Amino acid sequence: MTGTLCVIICLFILAPAIGQFEGDKCILKSTREKGKCVLLDNCNYAIDLLKSKQRPQHCGFKGVMPIVCCPFTVKPVPGEKSEKQCAIYHPKPIFRKFVFGGKRSLAKEFPHMALLGYGDKDDVQWLCGGSLISENFVITAAHCVISQNYGVVRWVRLGDLDINSTTDDAKPQNFSVISTYVYPDYRSSSHYHDIALLKLDQPVEFSSYVKPACLYGGRNVSEQLIATGWGKLEYFGESSSHLMKVDLNEIAYEECAKSYSNVSPRKLQYGIMDNLQVCAGDVDGKDTCPGDSGGPLQFEDTKPISHYTIVGITSFGKACGVANSVGVYTRVAQYIDWIEDIVWPLD
Repeated sequence: MTGTLCVIICLFILAPAIGQFEGDKCILKSTREKGKCVLLDNCNYAIDLLKSKQRPQHCGFKGVMPIVCCPFTVKPVPGEKSEKQCAIYHPKPIFRKFVFGGKRSLAKEFPHMALLGYGDKDDVQWLCGGSLISENFVITAAHCVISQNYGVVRWVRLGDLDINSTTDDAKPQNFSVISTYVYPDYRSSSHYHDIALLKLDQPVEFSSYVKPACLYGGRNVSEQLIATGWGKLEYFGESSSHLMKVDLNEIAYEECAKSYSNVSPRKLQYGIMDNLQVCAGDVDGKDTCPGDSGGPLQFEDTKPISHYTIVGITSFGKACGVANSVGVYTRVAQYIDWIEDIVWPLD
């Protein structure tokens, strides 16, 4: 008997057994989770507890080997669920498609883009954007959940391109919003934690016009960032009926923090927070504008098949369309675990 095995067995001899056998059902006293009595070697959850010098819940022995209560499901590391779903939504194709000498149009280019509607069904006001991330959920900004003039968000449209056209290359799907999930720490008086989820009244029908985006759980992005939306083409201009896109560069935290250093402390009590927010802009004034709120800051990922991955949610800015303008986006990576618990909950 090795020294390590002796130590483990001694630990369990000192622990009170509950008289259960291998294969019996059990309940973890610490979390009330349902589990099953299994050999210690077959339970990574118990092994991890021992590595951190904690004692797993003891069921009994099989010979000299301890039997422990192992939960049916162990909560994964934040980001694992969304990565798994991304692979399901965008599987590797048998043959890769190429477009020679062409330039992709906006039709089908951003199949995750969502329009958020307010007011009566026969007179919907499309005021915010969002992104489809699963069969039933759209991600957006928390401040888009309620419109001051039209009330709570009620409608979602997917697969559209030009709001005012019925002859464009688009196949819209319309949904009702049945539940809203605003991040618990969000306050309407502040710019922090500006993120929310909308649950649709029925599952989305996936197609080349409508398909979820993926979520970025990392920190640094080397790819070109892109913002999309139906917002104003300039700060005091008219909103675009046609989905627009703009290439943006990530702005260093120090530069962004300096740009917003004179904003009211009521809105930014702690200034720009790098762990919660990401900034993007362009020296020529490319930026998101009013009406783009809730839409994605994303990059194109071509592996295994071309799709978009969301880095941020359009939150707020100053005057758009002016030189060196900087927009602020809610950093999705900070909220991955909260998103996954709602969109893909544990069984």
